[in-house]
Amino acid sequence: MYLAYYGLKEAPFSITPDPRFVFLSERHKDALAHLLFGVGQGGSGGFVLLTGEVGTGKTTLSRLLLEQLPERTRVALVLNPRLNPVQLVEAICDELKLDIAGARGDLKGLVDTLNHFLLDAYAQGERVVAIIDEAQNLSIEALEQVRLLTNLETPTHKLLQIILIGQPELRDKLGQ
Repeated sequence: MYLAYYGLKEAPFSITPDPRFVFLSERHKDALAHLLFGVGQGGSGGFVLLTGEVGTGKTTLSRLLLEQLPERTRVALVLNPRLNPVQLVEAICDELKLDIAGARGDLKGLVDTLNHFLLDAYAQGERVVAIIDEAQNLSIEALEQVRLLTNLETPTHKLLQIILIGQPELRDKLGQ
């Protein structure tokens, strides 16, 4: 009804986040800048954390981030983190399109494959980012595995930037 009335070509409101129709408040602009800095200049590995209540635009911001990533950035986007540690590393490897056929179910094999990929990417001047949305749903064991992934490093650089996006209870979980 409002498409014809307002002369719109497509519906501007949807349950799925569409960054084409986003309005960034000052807080959203700050959050996006924080994420971009974490991947860009601050992107020497480690963690970036973004938390907010349900419906505040965290997932939409992650979509905007994906559109604005620096060149030569590879991304693993995990949208459903209710996984055990092995499944989580498999999901990251799958998102990065790594050949893990011989390592499925084997945490050491998966981490070794990921580490080789990260070292190659670093040698080629690429950044690698793992974005975990709904990260408050990570189990303590999976969260510990994510932390351990930050140990993949050269003598001077962390090889994996991890962005955790979730609801405020994620901060409580991290505090444990």
